Amino acid sequence: MTDERVDLNTFAVALLKAGYRTLGQATDGLNDEQLYHQPTPDANSIGWLAWHLSRWMDRYGAIVSGDPHVWESGGWAERFGMDAARTGKGDSLEQVAAFHPARELLFGYVDAAHQAAVEIVGQISAERFLAPFQSVAEGPSPTAWQVLVGSLMDMGQHTGQIAYLRGMITGYGWRTV
Repeated sequence: MTDERVDLNTFAVALLKAGYRTLGQATDGLNDEQLYHQPTPDANSIGWLAWHLSRWMDRYGAIVSGDPHVWESGGWAERFGMDAARTGKGDSLEQVAAFHPARELLFGYVDAAHQAAVEIVGQISAERFLAPFQSVAEGPSPTAWQVLVGSLMDMGQHTGQIAYLRGMITGYGWRTV
């Protein structure tokens, strides 16, 4: 047995790619009715969850890299007709219910945000991972790697919710083992 170690960049990029694959599997073949179905009026749809998790990964990458959000620099906010600052956090029930962009628009942004996050996370230096993250929360600022952990956990939670909704809407058998 060798003592091979994986650096944080490689590990984090692998998690991003795994989440992206899961998202793709769980949304593949859904029609628009299924994509935007809300099981209850106060539940999120698959489409909204895909957008929201992409906005947060985009936000994380932009803050850590110092580059603009893809949401803004790529003109996605305008194409969606949404405020550039909107991430989904704090969205009202009405905003979630009204979220019905064309699938090409939605998945175009999901793809662009994913590619940007993979590129940024793959290139973050060890020094940058250890640097304090500018946070709006009170208390000590977490480091960039600590915020990445939270972002990756959020992605895992939301892709799990998407997969669950997919199974609830279409039944068992959507994913091969």
